[in-house]
Amino acid sequence: MPDETDPPRKVYGFKPREFETANEPRQPASDAAPPTRDPGIVPASAGPIDVRELTRQATGQGPALSTTGPVNRANEVHAMLQDNLARANAAGLNELAPKPKRRSRRTRDYWLLMTLGNLALAILGITQRDNPFILVGSLAGIGFLSALISWIMWHVMDDY
Repeated sequence: MPDETDPPRKVYGFKPREFETANEPRQPASDAAPPTRDPGIVPASAGPIDVRELTRQATGQGPALSTTGPVNRANEVHAMLQDNLARANAAGLNELAPKPKRRSRRTRDYWLLMTLGNLALAILGITQRDNPFILVGSLAGIGFLSALISWIMWHVMDDY
């Protein structure tokens, strides 16, 4: 097999120092006033602030920020939107009514758990009234269950 020839030698170099200019830089308008130095915070007068004085300061020297603002001209999209708004108003879709306040499910569940849990413990205590340990335990259970359900429902859980 004949010897393979070496690939051509690679030449490395630096990139050009300047960018290629695609667009010529814009020349500043000669009729525009050169920017002035910002005066900073102007000390306020000793008297109260007056709206007329603020208006006078707002219309002070210097060009406005923008003299060629966008103009919204009426077109067919605006006409369609106005037509849709008129239909929605005629159908009463844009009228707002106060939302009726619903009862909290948390309150309902709280009273349900309190009633069922305490009723179960009370029935246990009544049926075993001849055993004082079960009677005292059911009374303690009623107190503990009431405190536990109240703590969980009103301090731990959020309204749902």
